[in-house]
Amino acid sequence: MASWAEGWEEHHTEHAEHGMRAISELSYRDARQRIMEKRRSLPATALTSSTTELAEDLRIWDFYTPDYNCPLLKERIGRVGDGGKWVCGLRYLLQDSPCLVYSLGSDADTSFEEHILASTACEVHTFDPTLSTEKQTTVRTSVPDLHFHSVGLGRSSGPLESLDGGGIHSLKDVMAALSHEWVDVLKIDIEGHEWDLFLDFFDSGAHLPASQLLVEVHWRGNAETVWKVMDAILADGYRIFSVEPNYYCWDGGCARDLLEFAFIRVSDDGHLCTPRLKHRLPAGC
Repeated sequence: MASWAEGWEEHHTEHAEHGMRAISELSYRDARQRIMEKRRSLPATALTSSTTELAEDLRIWDFYTPDYNCPLLKERIGRVGDGGKWVCGLRYLLQDSPCLVYSLGSDADTSFEEHILASTACEVHTFDPTLSTEKQTTVRTSVPDLHFHSVGLGRSSGPLESLDGGGIHSLKDVMAALSHEWVDVLKIDIEGHEWDLFLDFFDSGAHLPASQLLVEVHWRGNAETVWKVMDAILADGYRIFSVEPNYYCWDGGCARDLLEFAFIRVSDDGHLCTPRLKHRLPAGC
């Protein structure tokens, strides 16, 4: 039987955690409210402009800021430089099995996947229809624990007959083919096709079945698409805990059009939406 002191300590800890979560929620909502007030003050033409420039000192990305803190340790994994991604709770959220990671796009760089496999209990699947047969063989032999599939994810190009048959298929169809219902980390680096993937998914009215979303976004000259997709991600319960400009081009100028976003999904009361916690999804996820 627990002593009075142990019971008090447990109650005090739960109370402190609840209090910190409440403060975090208040801070997050205040930050989003300020951003939305600024957005509502813009002329209508600014929201549909074909350029990222909304004003002399304002860009579309400024409305999607990292105003939520990862409640656990945040780590950048994968190789140093281009290709690395920020992950929340690598040493806690991803340690138990079953744990599932999807990596969309690779260009045969498996440093992200190798880091996940070496540090967690996760099953990792990589999807890339662009690799040559030689590169596919290299990936499969150099990282034998990795599940590699030569299909891409986005707007479906037709019926999914094989996960090694090339082509583009919807996230819903690929997950169904693999008998997966929830992904702990969904990493997306597919050179501009991320917009089609998100539009295809959210147009169906579904909720993205992933705890963390790590995506490299590429400016493609369409502000309306950016507003629609980014708003849909936030409306689906995701919060941004990291934004990193990608300046890995010869003069660094690509940082204005190429950014790394890291989102984590949270319930209405601020709990992380992950089966890792108490082996179930919190209410509201």
